[in-house]
Amino acid sequence: MTRGVRPAIAAPAGTLEKLEAAVRFGADEVYFGGKTHNLRGQSGNLSLDEIERACAFCRESGVKTTFLLNSFLHERDIDDARACIDEVRSFPFDAYMVSDPGMLMLLRESGVETPVHLSTQMSTLNHLAVRFWERQGVSRIVLAREATLDEIRSIRGHTDVELEVFVHGALCVSYSGRCLLSRFLSGRDANTGACSHPCRWRYALVEEKRPGHHLEIIEHARGTEILSSKDLCLIERLPEYIEAGVDAFKIEGRMKSLYYAANVTRVYRRALEVAAGGGDYDAHLPRWKEELDLVSHRPYTADLWNEFEGMGFAGVPYIRSAMFLGYSLGHGAGKTEVRVKTHNPIRAGDTIEAIYPARGDDPGGAFFRVLEINDDEKSVAMAQPGKVYLLKLDKAVRPDAVFRKRTTDDKEREEC
Repeated sequence: MTRGVRPAIAAPAGTLEKLEAAVRFGADEVYFGGKTHNLRGQSGNLSLDEIERACAFCRESGVKTTFLLNSFLHERDIDDARACIDEVRSFPFDAYMVSDPGMLMLLRESGVETPVHLSTQMSTLNHLAVRFWERQGVSRIVLAREATLDEIRSIRGHTDVELEVFVHGALCVSYSGRCLLSRFLSGRDANTGACSHPCRWRYALVEEKRPGHHLEIIEHARGTEILSSKDLCLIERLPEYIEAGVDAFKIEGRMKSLYYAANVTRVYRRALEVAAGGGDYDAHLPRWKEELDLVSHRPYTADLWNEFEGMGFAGVPYIRSAMFLGYSLGHGAGKTEVRVKTHNPIRAGDTIEAIYPARGDDPGGAFFRVLEINDDEKSVAMAQPGKVYLLKLDKAVRPDAVFRKRTTDDKEREEC
């Protein structure tokens, strides 16, 4: 990282809609995949037409694009991977991301000269491994999630290759993501993009002679010897990672909601601006942590490794303190009217909260009362999920809002 240059925020884009939201809410880079050969095969991903639109939108917005070809190739996959590269090579990506050395070979054999980034799936933990990949033409390495802060500092001292580090999101119980549990338990191969996330299921013990009697897993001082890891959240330690020389901070979450992508991106964007600008980081920290608590997550850990003390495990469900309601498609006849693509139900009379892209201000929300909901010019009592409605609010709202509602009971939390 060049001294004085703010590290980049690399945001997840599981769909074109999420990509556009991440860009509007502060991403410097977005990473996404096509319909095959990436490790989030269930996230929706982008069609060829959507990839073209995504590249054009990002170019207009000054945001870089990373195209994911980060699945591991079986022998039977090679011809299809070669055909996939031929399909997308004309798009103006800023980088490709790979895990499998075979995919890197296919890119080079096809004549692709676009920079290549190495996925965290390759578990890069030392400067010798970094040097090896640098000699293969890799320009950026996403370090293993197991890399400690001291190890990152040491690696930076031995190389000028760009270093990327995960800063927020779900953690795999595996060696940097190369997991065999999914295929064993559900027949879905995590290493080819079909992970069923068994490390995030809730488990209980069943004693052989008492079938049907489920025993609670009790957590002790060093965590439980069971799955379901905590979520990573490095907001408290971000200045240390900047000082260590990290070039890009990656947010996990291509399977998460548009609201998650927007809100987490804007929080870390603002935090990086304050940290890189020499502002009073600690004064802003409580507000940023509050906002990160308002996205769906498991209990956070800010210390993934540290001799395993900080990671911990949590046999608890996701914490859902806010419900994603939908996002704005623009104003109606006036600034108190907004067209909203809904994700969860909205009722006339509800108090809802709008969040906006943050530039120079701390993230926060503005509250509105829903006066009326119109569906094709007909007033309705409730907006159903997955449709576009015109909402009339009690005061003016910006046209770039994402809407949420603070949850008040268990039923609402289940719907988030």
